[in-house]
Amino acid sequence: MSLMREAHPLTLKVMRLSRPVLAETQPLLPLDSSESVLAQPLREAEQSRPTARGQIFSDLQLPDTRHPLDTFPLTETLVLPRSFGTMFLGETFLAQMCICNESSMVVRDVSVKVVVLTGPQQQQQQPLLDTSGSAQQLAAGQPLNLQITHEIKELGMHILGCTISYLSAQGEHKTLQRSFRFQAANPLVVKTKVNHLKRDVLLEVQVHNATPSPLVLERMRFDPASPFSVQDLNEVDGNKALLWGDSGGLMQPGDVRQYLYRLQPPAVTKDTTVEQERAVQYATALGKLDILWRGAFGSVGRLQTSQLLRKSPGMFLIEVEQAALLDRDTVSIEQPFVAQARIRNVSERKMAVSATVHTHKHPLMMPCGPVRHDLGELDVGQVRELELEFLPLAAGVQRFGAMAFCDNISGYTRELDYLLDVFVE
Repeated sequence: MSLMREAHPLTLKVMRLSRPVLAETQPLLPLDSSESVLAQPLREAEQSRPTARGQIFSDLQLPDTRHPLDTFPLTETLVLPRSFGTMFLGETFLAQMCICNESSMVVRDVSVKVVVLTGPQQQQQQPLLDTSGSAQQLAAGQPLNLQITHEIKELGMHILGCTISYLSAQGEHKTLQRSFRFQAANPLVVKTKVNHLKRDVLLEVQVHNATPSPLVLERMRFDPASPFSVQDLNEVDGNKALLWGDSGGLMQPGDVRQYLYRLQPPAVTKDTTVEQERAVQYATALGKLDILWRGAFGSVGRLQTSQLLRKSPGMFLIEVEQAALLDRDTVSIEQPFVAQARIRNVSERKMAVSATVHTHKHPLMMPCGPVRHDLGELDVGQVRELELEFLPLAAGVQRFGAMAFCDNISGYTRELDYLLDVFVE
């Protein structure tokens, strides 16, 4: 026995509302033409100018009309896409629904319910429209127009499920169901790399335009997580546009751009507690990227990444803070100088700290005086200043201050590769 599809008096049509595009033509060229397809139309367009109404070509008559603009591959006609096509993450799906009573009878109690199914195997359901509380009556030939919107927040297959319930002329409750599928692709591929610069974090961001059409980045912003503040290193004299020249934020398909941000925790002061420093060193969340762009005909897209994370560098039990030269800005060859650093006990118990300078690691920067320094007992969070004198033996950028810190109570040892880099004149 063959199964017959049930006939409904109502019909449903769904059209995606999107920006139009310019219609293309296939011009017929003479066989003896040796010029490019665009050569003559571009010459004619150069002689013309846009009108006040914003038309592509002027209404002025060109002096030479032997080669009309019919050969130009783009027309002034705007066309809409014939299918849903591919949506991109961060865009807003906007569609027009038209429900029409194609019968000659009145259809009553018409209600519409629209949901979108996303996620793995389309298991997540999000309601978009429900008119159950305001059922309508449709006369013969009467349409019912509705609009639905949905912000694309997930990748992969999306199913738009439409359910129409109504009361037929015979008094029967019937249901019309239709589903429409469309893909959501990733418009921008974002890659990040984290580098540590002492207490600061350098975040490299790579943005790749994965769409088949150009787009313009209107906003590229990084919102830092606590306790960091952000410094945008992509500006030249406060003007970000200069970094990319005249192109501004324009990205062609396949283009890749690099961005750099410096994340800085609060500065260490005398009032900084061990708990506050631990919160900085063990913080894993860096922040989120907020990207806003425009596509064809000004269509808007926005993408906000999830929380960017880093691998916590952790803490040493003995921290070296605010290392600097003492009472001078320059260093001269064969002239002794003094460097100062703050040594903090960030452990959870009292320590008896001593420091030993390694003379063999930086032979061009010889320590003057004793190589072992006893800092005494340090309570939890206590700071002690350490002053070291060095003699530079060569000019140029020199690294110095390799040493070992030892807790004489527990035997804990921390090796420090260097204290500072200085330029020796």
